[in-house]
Amino acid sequence: MTRAVFLLLIIYCLCPAPASAAESSGIRTWFVDSLVKIFPEDAAGSHRLSRPELLAARGQHVSLQLAVRATHPLAKLTAEVGPLQSSGGATVAGAQVRPVGYVVVGSHSRHTPDDELVGTTPGWFPDPLFDFPVDVEPRRTQSLWISIAVPAHAEPGEYRGVVALQAAGQRVARREFRVKVLAARVPGERTLKVTNWFGFDNARARQFYKLAEFSPDWWTLVANVATVMAGHRQNVIITPQMDLIQPRVAERGLDYDFANFDRWVDTFQHAGAIGYIEGSHLLDRAGSYSAGLIVPTFRVEGGKVVRESLPPDDPRVEPFLASFLTALNAHLEAKGWKSIYYQHILDEAHGVEPPYYARFAELVHRYLPGVPTLDAVDASHMPEELQTHCDVWVPQLGRFDAQMEMVQQRIASGREVWFYVCLFPNGRYMNRLMDYPLLKARLLPWLDFRFGFTGFLHWGWNHWTPDNVLDTQPVINANTTLLPSGDAFIVYPDRERKSVYSSIRLESMLEGTEDYEMLAALKSHDPAAANRLAQEAVAGLTDYVRDPEKFRAIERELLAALSK
Repeated sequence: MTRAVFLLLIIYCLCPAPASAAESSGIRTWFVDSLVKIFPEDAAGSHRLSRPELLAARGQHVSLQLAVRATHPLAKLTAEVGPLQSSGGATVAGAQVRPVGYVVVGSHSRHTPDDELVGTTPGWFPDPLFDFPVDVEPRRTQSLWISIAVPAHAEPGEYRGVVALQAAGQRVARREFRVKVLAARVPGERTLKVTNWFGFDNARARQFYKLAEFSPDWWTLVANVATVMAGHRQNVIITPQMDLIQPRVAERGLDYDFANFDRWVDTFQHAGAIGYIEGSHLLDRAGSYSAGLIVPTFRVEGGKVVRESLPPDDPRVEPFLASFLTALNAHLEAKGWKSIYYQHILDEAHGVEPPYYARFAELVHRYLPGVPTLDAVDASHMPEELQTHCDVWVPQLGRFDAQMEMVQQRIASGREVWFYVCLFPNGRYMNRLMDYPLLKARLLPWLDFRFGFTGFLHWGWNHWTPDNVLDTQPVINANTTLLPSGDAFIVYPDRERKSVYSSIRLESMLEGTEDYEMLAALKSHDPAAANRLAQEAVAGLTDYVRDPEKFRAIERELLAALSK
């Protein structure tokens, strides 16, 4: 190779890719890493990728953004990506392009340094992934999210993809990108336990979908949601057993109809989202976080079943739970589901609550023998009752820094420990809030692997505000506190299809969860390499890689190591 040719190759590799010749006058398009949030005010060329090339394992989801900005309105913009083609004639289907929607974030997350935040508040922030067409205003930057689901048995090689854009029925741009598929493969087994709490009770189903609970269309909604969850590797499903299991009057008190419970579990199992059944809490609070405890129960009054919440010390509570849990135990055994069932007792037991936790956990261990209890706990203050009676600890990230030795000892003893995020943490911790960089969401499963946690829990999958585009921060604590943006939900209602729209945060979580499984696969034959890469990405609870380019370098090493 001559020196002149060599220099030309260097220039080609370093220079930004030119705009497509088919790009209309006044329209700019450029590729951006999917870990970078694109805002409407971003100038043309902001965060441009010099070469739009992705590395991927087989079975992996990878993503890329195409930014669009024009000097004039683009009405009814659409985009599509056909099958990706290799030089050898192989194809990879499964590419999808969706417009990123923009929602209002009114205020930044509290107690967070400026260098840990993105965007300006109040303002429009990228989050939902909606449908085409989309109208693009002049001098406003629009992100298009390109997702590629690489088949598990794809032939390794370099594949070429083309994004074609049309506005008002006319082609306005055409851009190329490449995906290099390596020999590495994402394991099919889903070992990281992932749960996002959600609900489609009668009130929420009617408000957002105009559907009645347990109607045929409601079950269609549940099935569609199950498909979305499974597609994003959620494999633990919160199951409101007290709502699904129907009590009925029997000769000696109450009998139970498990038809809705079974259909719920079957629906999520069929979709691939179970996994594990997560029985909802037996103890609740009568209002605020500091309110007294209550126990939802059923009883017979006047020949009819009445639902009543009783204080935990009421003498009727224990006989009811003995009957209910005995029936549940027999049914789980008959269905073969007992080995995949967890039971919640009380969320975040604190103050005077731990003794009640212990008493009700003993009831679960007595009447659901072999079923583990699972709950969010405050690891910064773990009373003896919780250490003894909570089988699976789920401490909140940001609350166990000083207790890491205790947590690690628990893991070393062979006990499960997950972690959760909810409102907190903020500051320099990871979280998946709208005004945080996407890399924080991507790295949450890396943190699981790095410290030996086996699960991730978040409370807010679909706890929507009435207008979840203009209001992303629900009010709590008697209307005195705003939740951080996006804490309450990570998907959006899709009324027309009786489903939900994904978000760029959920897609980042999916890719991070696949990273976890690849790290686990690498660890099985090269523990030192897997642990080294995890530590490079996440050195500590607040010490982790924050530069997308540096993360991509670690990602490349992971894929290369798995490909050997």
